[in-house]
Amino acid sequence: MNNQNQQLKIWAGLITLYIIWGSTYLGIRFVVESFPPMLISGFRFFLAGFTLLVFSILTKKYQKPSRKMIVTNILSGFFLLTLSNGFFTIAAKWMPSSYSALFSALGPVILVILLWIFEGEKPQKKVVFGAFLGIIGVGILMSLKSLAIDGYENYYVKGILTLFGAVLFWNIGVVITKKANITTYHAAQLAGTQMIFGGLISLGISFIIGDFDKLNLHQVTPKAAWAFVYLLTFGSIIGFLVFSWLSKVASPTLVATYTYVNPLVAMFLGWLLAGEKLHPLMIVSGAIIITAVILITSVSRRS
Repeated sequence: MNNQNQQLKIWAGLITLYIIWGSTYLGIRFVVESFPPMLISGFRFFLAGFTLLVFSILTKKYQKPSRKMIVTNILSGFFLLTLSNGFFTIAAKWMPSSYSALFSALGPVILVILLWIFEGEKPQKKVVFGAFLGIIGVGILMSLKSLAIDGYENYYVKGILTLFGAVLFWNIGVVITKKANITTYHAAQLAGTQMIFGGLISLGISFIIGDFDKLNLHQVTPKAAWAFVYLLTFGSIIGFLVFSWLSKVASPTLVATYTYVNPLVAMFLGWLLAGEKLHPLMIVSGAIIITAVILITSVSRRS
């Protein structure tokens, strides 16, 4: 009975993660309708990071940070949050949330290539085939200019380049974290510190480019305000805590299913709540990309 209850809790956690992280793309799209992208991204991660750091202190998981840990989190926070999430937030003004979610699913393909280049980790044939499929899927996705948000068709190419940069920077941050090997610290402290640094850098960039002058709180819609609250509490804090718990109690194979379930959730929510188009070729592209991710992640987990 205890084992059955544990399994129910694990599946409840997985479904929660699918919905929360799959819905963040739509939340970002709603937020940027009223807030400057880099400013709101920085503010979100700074607040979330501060909350997680306080959580690690209150639960007595906090350790005195080493110089290596601080430097690693500054670099990874810059690539993962300032650049990657910042670029995703910027692209949300031009591209549908479902499109961004499918593009982000390309991450394992990019990671395989980066590890091959910088770490000398030669991939297996199955992984190479998966990477090839992923590239084909993205190629199909890039041809669908009609999917751009109405009025932003001229930003389509710029949106693609921004999304590609977001995925690339995310995986550079992953490689930096992997090479540093600082897993002795509690996950809440690591993520909290990383979010604080990434958020502060984003806010600094926002100040330099004049985002603070562009912010008009009187023009913020209730939808954008609630989307920000949702992204902060559920997307950044609760989502991370659920993921952290699942990583301890469930198999890596099961937890990693969010990689290819999230884009499906994002596509459905984008269609249901934002009227985003579901072009037949987009569905084909999504199926190819998700198949590629399954091939790559299944091999890497066995390794």
